[in-house]
Amino acid sequence: MFWCVLGMPVFKSSRKVQTFGSSLAMTLPAMFVKANEIEKGSVLKVHYGLDGVLVASWVDKPEELMKCLVEIMEKLGEDVRDSEDLTQEVRLAGGDTRQVKTR
Repeated sequence: MFWCVLGMPVFKSSRKVQTFGSSLAMTLPAMFVKANEIEKGSVLKVHYGLDGVLVASWVDKPEELMKCLVEIMEKLGEDVRDSEDLTQEVRLAGGDTRQVKTR
């Protein structure tokens, strides 16, 4: 099932990393929790690289996740008014590419 709703607003927030037992943890934004009906015991997919990017998502299929991430990156790029706009080419499933504004 494709959970990403294209055209939805994108939000930014900061989260403080805290100790949870012997692990590190951070909270999820309340609006995200409510909109996605997340409750105790819900399982999200976590995608991450060692370059400082972490994505928590319901979306399981890579091509669906990429569509959501492209939408988010484009909206974040629209918010950048005072800095130099850069573009990055993103390869979508099926070999298509798309130019995405980045900071």
